[in-house]
Amino acid sequence: MYQTLDDPVDVIAVFENHSLKPARFRWRGKVHKVARVTGSWKSREGTFVIRHFSLLDSDANFFELTYNERLSQWIISKIWQE
Repeated sequence: MYQTLDDPVDVIAVFENHSLKPARFRWRGKVHKVARVTGSWKSREGTFVIRHFSLLDSDANFFELTYNERLSQWIISKIWQE
């Protein structure tokens, strides 16, 4: 099932090879461990960068996390679950 969301989440991210990479996140009270980042890209909101990450969690669910640099906020923007 595919859903478009705009839910704030708490994210633990690391800097790896000069890049930001989410490692785990908490959404609706559940902690999701990132098994693999499958893609990343940037967009702009004026002069600010929005960072997008498509990822697979350890339960084989796909998410798109977005980091808004202007707001210093992470959100889940999309989810694909079985």
